[in-house]
Amino acid sequence: MMKRSFWKRLLALCLCVCLAPACALAQEDGDGVTRSAFTLSLAVHPDGFPNDGAAHYRDWEAFLNKLSLRGTVDVQRFLTPVSRVYLEGGLYLNGEESVPFVYDGYHSYRYIRSEALRGDSIHFQMHNFFEFMLKGYYFMGLPTQLIALFLYPEATYYLADSYYTPIAGLLGGEGSRTVSHAELYELCEQLDLIVNEDFDYERAYFYFTSLLVDLGASDMALSKLGDLESWLFALDPDEQGMTVTQSGDTQTYVLGETQVFEKTVSDGQTSFELYLPDEEGYALAVSYQNSGDALSLALRITLEEEERLAVSLQADGLPTDGDLSAEGTVEFAISGTSLPEQPQPVRLAYRYARDEQALPYGMSLEVDWLHPATQSPALTLCYRADMSAQPASAMVERVYDNQNDFFHLNESFMSEYKELYLPSLAATFLPLVLELPAGVISDTVAFLYETGILAFLGIE
Repeated sequence: MMKRSFWKRLLALCLCVCLAPACALAQEDGDGVTRSAFTLSLAVHPDGFPNDGAAHYRDWEAFLNKLSLRGTVDVQRFLTPVSRVYLEGGLYLNGEESVPFVYDGYHSYRYIRSEALRGDSIHFQMHNFFEFMLKGYYFMGLPTQLIALFLYPEATYYLADSYYTPIAGLLGGEGSRTVSHAELYELCEQLDLIVNEDFDYERAYFYFTSLLVDLGASDMALSKLGDLESWLFALDPDEQGMTVTQSGDTQTYVLGETQVFEKTVSDGQTSFELYLPDEEGYALAVSYQNSGDALSLALRITLEEEERLAVSLQADGLPTDGDLSAEGTVEFAISGTSLPEQPQPVRLAYRYARDEQALPYGMSLEVDWLHPATQSPALTLCYRADMSAQPASAMVERVYDNQNDFFHLNESFMSEYKELYLPSLAATFLPLVLELPAGVISDTVAFLYETGILAFLGIE
């Protein structure tokens, strides 16, 4: 169990940390394209791990030092639901391209084409992604549903925008003002539809299920989000509506008799406090502070006096306007009585630099995962890129042959894919397999066996 627990955490952390370069891609304005010629690598530091025998760390260090991901990636409208990402590159082994491939992301469509797939393309429909990734959680006990949230950030953008835009449209503004109960009720009905009326894709259902199923809170959250007017009546039973009071740089929002929100913007610093109790004794409290070079976010869900869930995020050393470099730490912590076990906080250290203020420029980003037992770097992700601005015409349409959604994978599809691609995949990855140290092979096989992945693939 120790090995399996280690690999579950390592798998989640590696994939989460590997998204760190994404912050460097979101540079384009409008429909412009940002092009990055990049190299991405991941290093293991054996001395940063405790001497616990959970893995052959030095073998992993030697193997990962031979690997890198290189290529050129074009991004357009990054992270939005209509984003475009086109990557042409490959996995490099000992400095030589070993597994070339093309990745094309178009709205909710994804395509991968590679010689390892006989030159064919594989289609992924992202509307089915969370449902597919939940299977790993249900059947193998892996945190695949949480990994999915990081691998598909467009879903978070879509839901955040779906809630934020109508709320800001009704409640935003300057100066003291009032919002009637009837207007708030109409807003609640509009927001209910995000959960209740998306029959084709059920995006909110699968998103919040992935986010909260491990806490046993997904059904309750979806029930409340699909019936927000009940929450409104609990806070405003006399239908007084909302009063917004402006006092200097601070706005205070009072719903009925309850202060639900307070926001202060002053001298480049922003802070807010959100408090939403309900009729069942639950209360959601969120606090946020951003001073430019540091930010903190804390979320608490309580039931009467019991802290059911507490989540915090803190970051320092963040770059501000005009900074060409930055160095700091990020810490994420989660606790509460709703968790079956109390996880250790996740701490990251980062270093960022670029050589010019505006595109084109070269940039580098290094992110260390600090092991909770040693507080030393155990994994380091390194991303380096030469970035430039390109016109919208640089992103062109391409034709792909296979439109069967991989996320509809079943026994029949699995047999077909194995027959079509297993020989070419084996031939392509053979040079990489031959470089595997014995410890890496042992750790990988043990992980695949313990999680049931070998049985799923039918090769146990």
